[in-house]
This record gives sequence, structure tokens and C-alpha cells, in this order.
Amino acid sequence: MSVKAILGTKIGMTQIFTDEGTVVPVTVISAGPCTVISKGEKNVQVGYREIRPEAVKRLLNRPERMAFEKAGVKPFRYVRSLPADELDSIETQSEINVAMFKEGDKVSVTGTSKGKGFSGVMRRHNFAGQQITHGQTDRSRAVGSIGTATDMARVIKGKKMPGQYGNVKRTVRGLQVVKVDEEKNLLLVRGSIPGAKNGLVVIKHQA
Repeated sequence: MSVKAILGTKIGMTQIFTDEGTVVPVTVISAGPCTVISKGEKNVQVGYREIRPEAVKRLLNRPERMAFEKAGVKPFRYVRSLPADELDSIETQSEINVAMFKEGDKVSVTGTSKGKGFSGVMRRHNFAGQQITHGQTDRSRAVGSIGTATDMARVIKGKKMPGQYGNVKRTVRGLQVVKVDEEKNLLLVRGSIPGAKNGLVVIKHQA
């Protein structure tokens, strides 16, 4: 199997002790198993987390159900394309699990950060805020002037403004695999990763 990544869900953070007694903060990830649904030129399409039969019609529309049926696999909650090489050696309906990793490997983890809702510029962009003296009463946390002089007379594209904070895709690179538990499909990586508990993540081998 030459697939270079795997899907998983974030369980949470904990800490472990090395043989020397050093405390290591780690994130526990439930990684795989994933099933290969189809193959492309440089990637494979995999499914993760089978859907219970009674929930298939509620979660998937007819074209999605027919696509799984045509591929000869059970419906999955998550379907993603993962990088791979030597595609001739990969068979559809084969399984990908945490055995592809070993202790000491460097990986990158991609997830969706926690959504914080609509936020102002002080929280979203670390603005310092305006003065609170000389009669200033209700504008201390406001964005201030956002326009230009009459020459342009418009708001420049990309201006830092209040808006949605979080809920974006983020990747953390250079994380080290501390432990691999093949029996429980668990992967322990050093440090923190993006997203909330039970959030979907993609773990990729990093050269």
C-alpha cells in the first residue's frame, strides 16, 4: 500500500511520560480504517466511517447512494481524495490503517479550526482599539476609519473587518508520531492539532 495519508477524527489531548521521565503533550487521533473506493492519476478516493443502514437514506441522496453501490462498497460518512503513488499495487476496496505510520515519523495534520462566530476586529485581528478619553464613549472597540480619501472613495478589497472568526481549514506541519496503536487504530502525535473533538482530520506523511 503506497497511500501517503489517512483520515481520522480528533479524540483529544493528554500527556505521556518517556523512559527518561519527560512529560510529552500529545493529541490522540482515531485514524482509519479507510476503504479505497476508486483510483485517480495521482490519488485515491477513500471512505471513512461507515453509515448505519437505517441512516443511509437520511444522510445521502440517491446519486450518492448509487455511487457507493456502483463502487461495490458500503456508504461512508466521509469521502476524500488522498495522495498516493504506485497505483497499480493498490486495489479498490482495500483497507488503509495506522500500520502505515511508525514511531518517529514526521506528519502534517489538516483540520478545521473551531468556529467562534461573528467577532469584532479586536478579537479577530488583534486591533488595539481606539482611545477612551476626550469624550469617547461607545467607539473604543470599533474598527475606525475603513475608507480612503476622495481619490478612491471606496473600501479597499481585503480590508480587515469584523466577521466570521475561525471555522477555516488549517494545517500543522512537522508533528512527530509518538505512538501507534494498531489494535485500537489510535495515533498519538506530539503537540496540538486544529479543530474540536470528533472533528475530521487528514494525517499525511511528511518528507
